[in-house]
Amino acid sequence: MDINWRAVLTGFVVAIVLGILVSWAYPPGETSGLAFALPGLVGGFVAGYMVSGIGNGAVHGGLSTIVGALFVLAALTVFGILFVGIIPALGGAGIALIALFAMAIPGAIAGALGAWLHGRRAPRPATGAAPR
Repeated sequence: MDINWRAVLTGFVVAIVLGILVSWAYPPGETSGLAFALPGLVGGFVAGYMVSGIGNGAVHGGLSTIVGALFVLAALTVFGILFVGIIPALGGAGIALIALFAMAIPGAIAGALGAWLHGRRAPRPATGAAPR
């Protein structure tokens, strides 16, 4: 299976931009978890829509929700080791890694939905053909 990294990166950028907008517009509270899940779902959907096939869409949607988060987690783990200590930082990183893989599941479902919708769009008319 070939990974379309452009689709993964596009889905990740969409998720980051929507995450910033949601965190700016929606105050943290009891129901903010649902609002903060929306950017990952939309990013997975966009990545899945950019590829063909439901299986590929699921893989790309799951990757787009966690690829950038892995880099952020690595940076936060390094800062945690420097400022908190190695044991608490690695413990927190382990819990966060489990959470990242749990977040990949909704992203994969959204990516599969995006790929399915991409396959269901109406065919484009041939260019240069005269209308009847």
